[in-house]
Formats: sequence, C-alpha cells, structure tokens
Amino acid sequence: MKVLGIDCTTKFTNIGIASEGALLSEISLELGRQQSSCLPLIVEGMLLKLSIDISELDLIAAANGPGYYTGIRTGIAYSAALAKALGIRILPVSSLETLVHDLRTMGIPIAPVIKARQNCIYCALYFSDGRELKPFVYPKFCTAAEFADFLFLYPDAMLVGKDVKLFNEFSALPNNVLPRTVGRPGQTALMGEYYKELSISPDKIQGAYLREPDIGPTSYI
Repeated sequence: MKVLGIDCTTKFTNIGIASEGALLSEISLELGRQQSSCLPLIVEGMLLKLSIDISELDLIAAANGPGYYTGIRTGIAYSAALAKALGIRILPVSSLETLVHDLRTMGIPIAPVIKARQNCIYCALYFSDGRELKPFVYPKFCTAAEFADFLFLYPDAMLVGKDVKLFNEFSALPNNVLPRTVGRPGQTALMGEYYKELSISPDKIQGAYLREPDIGPTSYI
C-alpha cells in the first residue's frame, strides 16, 4: 500500500510517502505564498525520485486542521482533487495528532498545543498506552489559561509544541515541554496506513477550523 501524506496546516509544508509501514521519502519546506503553486510540483518530484507513478498511490492522507486557514484549504483542496482524479479514498488527519503521533509509544499523556489568535490556542490531550494514542480531550479552541487550569490535573502530561513557550500560563505548570515546531514531516503518510480504515470519499473531506475566521475592518459607504 502506497500512501501520500500532505500537511499544509502550519507555516511548513510537510509531505511524505509511505509504503507498508515504512517511510520512503519526506520533506518539510517553508513556502509562504508559493504553497499552492509549488505543492503539485513537489509531490511530482518526490514520486519521480522514488520511481513511483502517481497512479500507484492507494490512499492520500491530508491534515485538515486546525491551523492556518489558507494552508488548510490548500492542502485539502489539492489532496481531494488528486484523490478524486485517481479514484482513491482520502484520510482526514488532525494536525494536532500529527504533531505528536510519533510519540505514542512513550506511555504518558501528551498535550499538543498550537497558537491560534490573541491568547488562544488549539489543543488536545491524548493518552498513550505505550502502543497507540487515545483522545481524551478532542482537538479544541480555547484560551491558554483554560487549558493550563485543566492540565493541573495531569502533571505527568507532556506539552508538545514550540508555541507553548509563548504563553505565561504554562510556565507555572510542572509539566515537561517538548518545544517542536512540527512533527516528523512524513508522519501524515504513516498515519494514513495506521488509520486507513477511517478513510472517506474525497468529496466528504472538510476543514477542521475549530473557530470562525478573522474578519478585518469593514467600511460602510
């Protein structure tokens, strides 16, 4: 089984290709406004280097948020269009779980954190049994203070994400912090194989934005 994984939900574009549980190739790039135009070329180049024809792909795993609105839309639009053209299914993957999925064997609670707006965050809490992650707090949008108060009940939980350091609310906690910017670039592809039974038709994928979009100043005539 060959899986293409795409995550455009952060300022980094993470792409990977996995087969039979092994990661064949991965890349992480900061593309800025060139993300949508470069994405197809990067995928094409990666497949070419591996001597894999695009028609050999069996599944596409796409991170559908939360994160940057434009990145979410870019990633799932390209992934859904490609999956539909190939006649294959697509797997929506949480960007919060992508950040921590490679830590699932640690056997401790894991709390990924991504900065949202103002003093708010996207966060979740996963329990790890040493083999897999089980969501205890599903991905949500809340204030840093609200999540920090909740984590007082789970001092053994490890906070994951570079953005944790941006919030004073977390500095008073005893929890360990892993300040990574993103997870492994190819993790989305590996999760595609891991959760393949949850794949859906490409026309059913939606962005997991978790909040309303920011609206700029409005002028009235």
